Amino acid sequence: MSSTFTLTLGGRAYAVTVNGDSVLVDGQPFVVRVDGDKVLVDNLPYEVRIEGDRAIVGGIAHSLKVEGLEGHKAAAGPKRAQAAPAGEGAVTAIMPGKIIRVLVKPGDQVNEGDVICILEAMKMENELRAPKAGTIEALYAEPGQDVEMGSVLAEIK
Repeated sequence: MSSTFTLTLGGRAYAVTVNGDSVLVDGQPFVVRVDGDKVLVDNLPYEVRIEGDRAIVGGIAHSLKVEGLEGHKAAAGPKRAQAAPAGEGAVTAIMPGKIIRVLVKPGDQVNEGDVICILEAMKMENELRAPKAGTIEALYAEPGQDVEMGSVLAEIK
C-alpha cells in the first residue's frame, strides 16, 4: 500500500510517494530504512529527529510541514521550547543553540540572576539567568534539545 503526500522542508515542497521501503521524492527513487537512531537513505546514514514542526537532520534544524497524510501521526519527538511571546518572568534563548544543562525544575525557588540553564551556541556556553525572583512555574528546556532564538525555556512566577 502506497502513501502520497507533500513534504515541505526548509521552505521547499517535495512530492513524496512511499511504498514499503521504496520512496519517490519528486520522481527520484530512494531506498529508505530506519536502523536504530539512524535513517538510511540508499545505505547512507543520517541522524534525523522530528520535534513538532521541525526536522533536525545531522544537527541542523529545518522547518517541517507534511500535507496529505491525514489520519497518520508521526512518532512524537521530545518536547520543544515554546515559541510563545515572552512575559516578564520568561527565560528565553538568546540565540539558536543546544541546551546542555538545566539547573532547575518546576517548583524550585530562584533569585534574580540565578542560572536556569546552559545554552551552547557557536562553541560557547551561555548561562541563561532568571530575570526576576520567584518560582519556576513551567520548564520547557531539556538537555540535548535544540532551540531557536527567542524560544521560551522557562517561566518564573
